[in-house]
Amino acid sequence: MDPSLFRYIWRHSRGEQIFLLLVILASLPLYWVSLEVPKHIVNDAIQGGAFKHGNATARLFEWSISLPSFLGGYTWKIFDGVDLSRVPYLFALSFWFLALVLINGAFKYVINIRKGILGERMLRRLRFDLFSILMRFRPEDIAPLKPAEVAGMIKDEVDPIGGFIGDAFIQPAFLITQAGTALLFIMVQSPGMGFAALVVVLAQAIIIPVLRREQIRLGRMRQLASRQLAGRIGEAIETAPAVHTFGATRYIEADIGDRLGGLYKIRADLFKRKFAVKFLNNLLAQLTPFIFYAVGGYLALRGTVDIGQLVAVIAAYRDLPPPIKDLIDWDQQRQDVQVKYEQVSAQFSPDRLLPAFDPTEKRELPPADTPICLTSVSVQDARGVPLLDRLSLQLDRPSHVALTGAVGTGRDILARIIGRQYLAYQGSVKIGDVEITALSDIELSQILSFVGPDSHLSPGSIRDNILFAAKRRQPSLGDISALVSDDEQYRSFLESRRSGNPLVSAAADWIDYRALGVEGPDQVYDAIRAALDVAGALPDINRFGVRGRFDESHSEEFLQPFVHARQRVRERLAEKGMSHLVDSFDPERYNAGASVGENLLFGVPKGKRLRMDTLQRDIFVRSILEAEALMEPLIDLGLHIAEMAVETFAGLPPEHPVFERYSAIRPEDLPRFQEIVDSVHARGTTRALSASARTRLLGAGLAYIEPRHRLGLVDDAFSRRVLRARQSFRDHLPSHYVDEIEFYDPDRYMRAAPVGDNILFGRISYGIANAPERVYALARSVVEELNLDRPIFALGLEFEVGKGGWQLQPVQRARIAIARALIAHPQVLVMENAFLAFTPAEAETLLASIRSAMKDRTVIATLADSEEAAGFDRIIEFEGSRIVSRDVVELAQSA
Repeated sequence: MDPSLFRYIWRHSRGEQIFLLLVILASLPLYWVSLEVPKHIVNDAIQGGAFKHGNATARLFEWSISLPSFLGGYTWKIFDGVDLSRVPYLFALSFWFLALVLINGAFKYVINIRKGILGERMLRRLRFDLFSILMRFRPEDIAPLKPAEVAGMIKDEVDPIGGFIGDAFIQPAFLITQAGTALLFIMVQSPGMGFAALVVVLAQAIIIPVLRREQIRLGRMRQLASRQLAGRIGEAIETAPAVHTFGATRYIEADIGDRLGGLYKIRADLFKRKFAVKFLNNLLAQLTPFIFYAVGGYLALRGTVDIGQLVAVIAAYRDLPPPIKDLIDWDQQRQDVQVKYEQVSAQFSPDRLLPAFDPTEKRELPPADTPICLTSVSVQDARGVPLLDRLSLQLDRPSHVALTGAVGTGRDILARIIGRQYLAYQGSVKIGDVEITALSDIELSQILSFVGPDSHLSPGSIRDNILFAAKRRQPSLGDISALVSDDEQYRSFLESRRSGNPLVSAAADWIDYRALGVEGPDQVYDAIRAALDVAGALPDINRFGVRGRFDESHSEEFLQPFVHARQRVRERLAEKGMSHLVDSFDPERYNAGASVGENLLFGVPKGKRLRMDTLQRDIFVRSILEAEALMEPLIDLGLHIAEMAVETFAGLPPEHPVFERYSAIRPEDLPRFQEIVDSVHARGTTRALSASARTRLLGAGLAYIEPRHRLGLVDDAFSRRVLRARQSFRDHLPSHYVDEIEFYDPDRYMRAAPVGDNILFGRISYGIANAPERVYALARSVVEELNLDRPIFALGLEFEVGKGGWQLQPVQRARIAIARALIAHPQVLVMENAFLAFTPAEAETLLASIRSAMKDRTVIATLADSEEAAGFDRIIEFEGSRIVSRDVVELAQSA
């Protein structure tokens, strides 16, 4: 960052600044005339100065230009003016004054609008420049930064800078010329009053800034304290799991309270200082009108100053304090903003930055067969303990190299250095003849990919995260007419160019298809699938697809094959004598594999109103149960479940696996159900229970599944009553419930249900050995036969991973990170502790798959020992910071 704020502003906005300065200069003559007109209104029109000697008319608007006497004194008349009587003369001058007020207001409007837009445009540029520099931080420089603090600096702390940028040159020029014009006009009318106004103005300009120095210091402290508070809050959010685990919530709250207290004290002191200065400033500003009224009135009574001059002076002074006050405020803002800019620029000015990519520079990348050479590479930790000590090493390409040893030894730091995840080393690391630090990110990404122990995934879909590795192609601007399709897009394009922002939107096609090994978007699916296959993630993606839901963007024609697959599955089950393994959804039958509540609804809830965990509280559902005389039987059913649960599971720990089978009652609800059971036993009836207790029992009854819980509480008679209630529920469904549920229909695709439920359209029977495996295998064969595996896989790719990938298991995150690194076909793949999330067997299988995919390319992996590295071309063993073995295996021998 440029250390000078004003130089930064001038370099990027001098054209607009010069234009506005010219506008200000053009406004001054009209501003002077607007100060003159009130004097003429009073002296010439009201007091009749223009109608002396009994003249009935006077000439107005006579404009001429005269040469100085030494040039001959010749006069050119531009306009002869008009003769007006006294009343029209007064109104003409008044309307001329009004016109001047409007014209001067228009000048101010244009100046303020243009400088405001200039400030916003420069703020946009400044934020982008800061972010662009942040993206060039070395890994060891960016690692200690707190995301909340950095985001706060870019988002909030530079906001006042953006507000000042438009005022940096324009505001003082405008205010000085306005105040100078008004002060000069006063002096022309009365030198004495002009001198008095000048003294007060100078006093304001000297005293107020001196008093505001403490205010500026407190402002700096407030900014620093606010930044630290934001960082501490962000840190508390990041460490929330540990805070809850160790019960440190009150301590964290106390820490935040202390920081808020310190910030409050600073802000309170700043508040007192600000209004003390404001009081003094207003006092000085009101002193001059007192002088004008007293001294000016006295001089008017003496005849030294006429009334028109006094009115004009007072009117002119009315315009003098605001510019002076604003100029003092501008000076304070300048100092505040300069401090903010210096603090921000210091944070964004590390000693070294990664090189920026220059698309105009065509650099030849090192050939794929050039080695990686390390010369005298040394690394020390914060205590000065060597992690690597003058290491010199050459790694041939292509080859598979294993770095073995214990975790935390030199093998890890060496892998991070080669992967350019750590650059605070002494020595040289080259790929061919090019120093690794001389390559931009885009250039290095065409050679090397890195996978570490932490799988950093961005919020978005799995597809977005995998293709992130290929979003490095700079889309061509091409013809401007092709880039923008309407006026709004064209204006956005121009603003991006004026603000120094990227001209191509992130919505453009940034994917480097050549890196993926494909020719266009139609083949991206195959590239993603191949990378996920190598990473062993295909089963997970298919599982996400089966559990996913197709949205409204998919047509009925697209979904119809899934209904056909549903019918084909039923036929296959019947052919193989497996129909008993699935309880299908039939409008005329009670589904034994579903709960009582699911049988009642016979559909998929779409909103929150009819969710199974809150169904017992819904007013309409309760009214149907009352009408069909099912309320009391279901409450009694819930009581039986509660009695069984209390008797059987009391005393078991909540994590006991038996609770998974008897999910009608959750472990944490057992104490409450114990109280309900005791109350019923004491009173002999459920009707005396409280409304909340009866609702709990109703919920347990609605969650009951006969084959799962096996209490023999659902017989044929009860099933028929539920079927009758199902029909009543559907027939009397209120209009505002229509969007809350999608009813099961054997001939329609259920958009609210997952894909798997649509294909199976039923519940797998409980208690039959291997029933799920047999049914799923049959369903998968039907899906593959009908070529539905591709849309299911594509749906699985749209699974949202959440912040940092928290929606995924660690193993799943690791596999996706590996697939992301592989998809762009890197020449070199560096893996540092990339298999920590896997079991030894899984790691061995995955490593073999990766090595097979990278057969003719380079793999550098950190492994625990030489046994895991079997088959590698080279094994480099570390003990602490030293290499203890540099085993090179001949390719012919390994073959």
